[in-house]
Amino acid sequence: MQNKKILFTIMLLVTVVLGISVVSAGLFDSSNNSDIVVENITIDSEGYSMYKVSADIIPKKDFTYLEMQVIFYDDSNAVIGKSPLVWNVNNPAKDQKIKASGSALTDNENYKPARAEVFIVDSSFGKTDDAIFVQNVTM
Repeated sequence: MQNKKILFTIMLLVTVVLGISVVSAGLFDSSNNSDIVVENITIDSEGYSMYKVSADIIPKKDFTYLEMQVIFYDDSNAVIGKSPLVWNVNNPAKDQKIKASGSALTDNENYKPARAEVFIVDSSFGKTDDAIFVQNVTM
């Protein structure tokens, strides 16, 4: 009888922990935002620390403003460049496919990014913490 109580308690705790993990993963993964679809992200070097960032963006609702921001990291995960305004658009319409493209910079032409984080925000110079879409891109 004692073993059944212990087993039941362990099973209950495991279920609660798994449930919390699933809920919090859904709350904090902004790349699965249903208000926007971002596909085909590419980042190509244009030389002299400049990179062309392109993506297909499909808003799933009307927005008044959208903006793309990019942060570059080296292979030790140090920030080597922040570009707060790579691309923007006013009044993008629901289900309108947008071919977004802009330039982002590293801080020095000798810095070679290992990865970049691409953020889509819905306010001018919005905080990346409030991004409606985030994706890591390995370079």
